[in-house]
Amino acid sequence: MQSTLRRSGTFAAFLLPPKHRIEPGEPAFAAALARCRFRTIENAADEAVSSGWVTPEDPSGDTHAIEDMDTGGGIWLRLRIDTKKLPASQLAMHLAAAKRAKGLALNARERRELKHDLLEKLMPRVLPKTTNVDGLLFVTKDRAIVFSGSKSHREAFAKAFRESFGVELQPLGPREVALDRLERSDAKAIEELHPVRWSQAGRTA
Repeated sequence: MQSTLRRSGTFAAFLLPPKHRIEPGEPAFAAALARCRFRTIENAADEAVSSGWVTPEDPSGDTHAIEDMDTGGGIWLRLRIDTKKLPASQLAMHLAAAKRAKGLALNARERRELKHDLLEKLMPRVLPKTTNVDGLLFVTKDRAIVFSGSKSHREAFAKAFRESFGVELQPLGPREVALDRLERSDAKAIEELHPVRWSQAGRTA
């Protein structure tokens, strides 16, 4: 594997629900990724967003070979998100030109018509903006780590995972980590604890 997984940055941890086994070595694993594979919008003639699974070695989403995802310690999953949008600078430039030609500002209908014309003319030539959201799946530990500080990107990753494997990733915070490491009886006792509400009487600012 030639690609390199990022070594620093923000990440979020998730817990896989019990009794949901995912076997990366089975053909069903690649088939599950293929159901939500990335599909290009490079030639789209309108504003659009596309997201789906790719591998670090094949950004097209056409193949999902396990050898391209196996890091030795986990499975490297990559969600590719492409966004195709009319550049705001292009719209502003053409609006200014139309206003100058008309001699006054365009009304709402004229602005909509101009934007529609620009979309038809320019969008086939506009390349999408690509974002890769990487994650590591640790099957034996029922864990997943998503390397992104963006809430929307983490939600997109979790949504694709759910649609592919029928499994809802559960956010894993410090509290969940602590409970997961305790014996069942101790974890149950902590779950039943209630916060202490201290009296405000007699306290000074």
